[in-house]
Amino acid sequence: SAILHIARGMLEQCGYEALTAPSGPEAIEIYTREHASIDGVVLDLAMPGMSGLELFKYMKEIYPGVRVLLTSGLMESEDVRTALALGVRGFLQKPYSVEELSLKIKEVLG
Repeated sequence: SAILHIARGMLEQCGYEALTAPSGPEAIEIYTREHASIDGVVLDLAMPGMSGLELFKYMKEIYPGVRVLLTSGLMESEDVRTALALGVRGFLQKPYSVEELSLKIKEVLG
């Protein structure tokens, strides 16, 4: 999708190599296969197939150390609060700039 393409471009501008998945189930498949070489995951709260929160819960169960940056257009969402309480390392409000994304990723990767 166009949004995935833009996000990937922004990540690459920040100096990261990015793998993208068009849906939650595909993200799980990629992460399961490639997790050893993945430093962090950027999830959108609204994703096709399963929500970013559902995807995070699933990933966290299998890979407790997963580093996740959650993005959403909804600031005061209950799901955002839940995700942060469960261990999502950062939240970024959409729309965001390359600079904002870069700063948040550095925070999340620690």
